[in-house]
Amino acid sequence: MSILVRLTSATETATYEGCALALTLASFGHEVQLMLGSSVFGILMQPESRLHGMIKSLDLYDLPPAWLPDDVFSSWIFGMVPAEVSKQIDFVPENFDSKKFAQVFSF
Repeated sequence: MSILVRLTSATETATYEGCALALTLASFGHEVQLMLGSSVFGILMQPESRLHGMIKSLDLYDLPPAWLPDDVFSSWIFGMVPAEVSKQIDFVPENFDSKKFAQVFSF
């Protein structure tokens, strides 16, 4: 099953729960794509946050890089996060269509 997990809440607990769900689903063989809203960038910038650590480990779960919205804030965050995080994030593709996902979860 193809699943999109959108993290848009600016609380560490919500981003942790959403990211934990994504990693759990991926470990059971589901195709999962994370999408980070600009509201979570403050949490992502904190090296001690759970979201920061979980994003660094996406490749361990065979997950593609998390998507960022294509805006000025995303360009800034992309340049400011450490290299181990920046290689795990990318911009939303131009041909993005949420209908290709069987489920969409928002946190």
